[in-house]
Amino acid sequence: MSDDIEKISTPRGDGARSMTPLAPGYDLRINGSRPQGGGFTVNGPDWFGPLSPVQPIAPPAVAGRAWDYIPGYNLGMQPRAYEQVSFPALRALADTYDPVRLIIERRKDQMCRLPWTIRIKHDDTKKKRPALSDLPPAKQQRIKDIKAFFGRPDRQLKFRNWLRAILEDLLVLDAPSIYCERNRGGDLIGLRGIDGATIKRVIDDWGRTPEPIVWEGRPFFWNGQLITLENHHEFGFKIVPGTAVAHQLPIGSEVPSYAILPPAYQQILKGMPAVNYTTWDLVYRPLNIRTGAAYGYSPVEQIMMTVSTAFRRSMAQFEYFREGNQPDAVFGLPENWTPDQVARFQEYWDSLFVGNLAARRRMKFIPTGSTNSYTALKEPPLKNEFDEWLVRIVCFAFSYPPNAFVALSNRSIADQHERQAEEEGIEPLKAWCADTFNEIIDAEFGKDDIEFAWAEEEEIDPEKQANILRGYAEDGILTINEVRERIGQEADPNPAANRLMVKVPTGFVNIDSGQLENKVTEAKAIAAAVPPQPAPTPVKVKVSGGKSKSTSKTPKEKQE
Repeated sequence: MSDDIEKISTPRGDGARSMTPLAPGYDLRINGSRPQGGGFTVNGPDWFGPLSPVQPIAPPAVAGRAWDYIPGYNLGMQPRAYEQVSFPALRALADTYDPVRLIIERRKDQMCRLPWTIRIKHDDTKKKRPALSDLPPAKQQRIKDIKAFFGRPDRQLKFRNWLRAILEDLLVLDAPSIYCERNRGGDLIGLRGIDGATIKRVIDDWGRTPEPIVWEGRPFFWNGQLITLENHHEFGFKIVPGTAVAHQLPIGSEVPSYAILPPAYQQILKGMPAVNYTTWDLVYRPLNIRTGAAYGYSPVEQIMMTVSTAFRRSMAQFEYFREGNQPDAVFGLPENWTPDQVARFQEYWDSLFVGNLAARRRMKFIPTGSTNSYTALKEPPLKNEFDEWLVRIVCFAFSYPPNAFVALSNRSIADQHERQAEEEGIEPLKAWCADTFNEIIDAEFGKDDIEFAWAEEEEIDPEKQANILRGYAEDGILTINEVRERIGQEADPNPAANRLMVKVPTGFVNIDSGQLENKVTEAKAIAAAVPPQPAPTPVKVKVSGGKSKSTSKTPKEKQE
């Protein structure tokens, strides 16, 4: 090794050899920054660096666009024109596989049997919600009118029948559509369900549902079109009072006298756009919204491949029974028999049992040689673990218990899973219904002090209900008179029946008087005052045979 190589001073120590001297001003990088003097800089060496990004080409107003939609998106002539699955295909999937249809109908049954009510809003959890009789007469009448309106939302069907149709489009298409029918004065007189498969969304420049425009009558551009007072009807715009869109305005904004609503939806009939709807005309509320798509994502679409596989599996089972050609058994005939002899013997044999079995179930004769033999054919299994796996996926998508479709070994666990799955599947639907109906109430019925709510579902089993109410009374959750009211009994005149009490070993104790703490302290004092009982000592007792036997006696027993 040559000694002529120049040695320089490096951070690794004096005398270390290096091919290139370090640049002057070398320093260490700390957390991606370089210290210089008393501060830091974000500038690096820029050696094979990332370089500056390409400058944006879109104008600044594009900021906030929801998703990268196809240019000319609103020119599409069909709903879900740019989606992978069409609305008719989703409906076909829901109707072709029996478990999917049964689960959907069962879920609608569970929702429609729930009790509901219209009540005053109450945000103070420390106070009891005021009863209807305690409200002013005007507010009582408003609650009764709104309840009567939702009793028959479309003036024809009752609430439960009307809700079933809305839930159908929610679960299958995730495109529930409610048309707001109004009188000439603009007042809401009915909520009519519309086939969600006929509704096509119209988006604005940002890929969202068009918002109300505070308009003063001057022309403006919208999606490339000049909108004026003369042509706004032609392009689907509608002028409405400012109070009609107050709930859609930014918080703190002044409610204008009038606003203009762009078209937000189109109804496609006979393959052509038939009607324009604004947000004032149509309530369109998908449950599962995604940022990269214009339409909702229904449970049926989520299990599209599973349902397709299960449908083909069901068709194979159906064809087995309809067109299957595997007989129950075959019988070997002599090898030298001709096909005509086999056919004649088959005809003879079938004639002996004609009318007893279907032709497919008859034993067949085949030439196999000199040794005649009987061979029973075993049919393939028509149901196995794969079928249960498909059903479990479908049940999971709808949060429905698979107990009715698969074999379960433990009955108690099955009941628990059924109750849990029902709650998990119903709660999102209950929340969606409450939010949608409350939005309609706030927008159409004036003040926002009244709400739609699902009433608490009572336990159907009388014994379980009695145990629940007893626990409420003994734990101080309800008073005795509140429990009596729930079971339809008159209130007890005793003042104690109107107080929250807790049950202790000595009886009921008022939780507001501090007696509970006193009782607990007194019980602890009594327990501490009792002297501990001495432990018994072993005593030897002579028994027959001269042997001693140990036994235990207390000091008192020894004295006796």
